Amino acid sequence: MRPLILLAALLLSACQTLPPPASLPALQLAPAAFGAELSLAQRLTVTDAPEDPNGAVTERQLDTLLQVDAQQLQLAGLAFGQRVLTLQWDGRELQVKRHPMLPAAVDPARVLRDVALVFAPLPALQAALPPGWTLDEAGNERTLRQAGEARLTVRYLDGRKRVEIDNRVEHYQLRIESRSLEGG
Repeated sequence: MRPLILLAALLLSACQTLPPPASLPALQLAPAAFGAELSLAQRLTVTDAPEDPNGAVTERQLDTLLQVDAQQLQLAGLAFGQRVLTLQWDGRELQVKRHPMLPAAVDPARVLRDVALVFAPLPALQAALPPGWTLDEAGNERTLRQAGEARLTVRYLDGRKRVEIDNRVEHYQLRIESRSLEGG
């Protein structure tokens, strides 16, 4: 029995020395950092890529209205004709209203981060990154890296009208189709 206890203690101590799993930086930029006003209607399609290669892939859609000006970022999410999510961000406080039918996996902080990664200027994003993280842009792609390893890629397929995010850390892909609400 004593060798079993010793083995268990060794395994527990080994688990404690493993590096923590990777997580992405929050990137909560002030709305003024976006450098331009946005007024967009969007269709978001999220595809969850399970960690288990034999797991089921799920796809969900959400329509959003996104408005950004120098003072505030506002996003309203609509599903089945009902408002399911409202975000208001002034650069200091994130106010969130959720409908009970919205899956718990929809994290407002991730939504805010993904909006910034797609629409904020590269220098503002780079300045907000914690040590060990880089964001580079080549052609129609932005790649967020930790210690040189790609963690998230943003692909611009038609300017900012069609965008894909491949999030390797949180295991999802997001397709964003946007149209301007300016002028009607």
